[in-house]
Amino acid sequence: MLIDDPKPDVSRPKEVKVKISMAQHVKLHSMKVLTGKPISDAVKEALDLYFATQPLSRVHLDAGDLASVEDS
Repeated sequence: MLIDDPKPDVSRPKEVKVKISMAQHVKLHSMKVLTGKPISDAVKEALDLYFATQPLSRVHLDAGDLASVEDS
């Protein structure tokens, strides 16, 4: 008898670590100070906008890219 693994909840937020330039970090921190919006909210909004405007065929992911992503 096979046990069905529960499907992952894709609506649940997932934490990831990324490296950005110091200039990008300063801009994000400045936005946080000026707007009061947490950096994570600003990044999520920017990613949502990016993916909403890019056709899926232009998003280039291959197995090598996915294998190198570190989960937190």
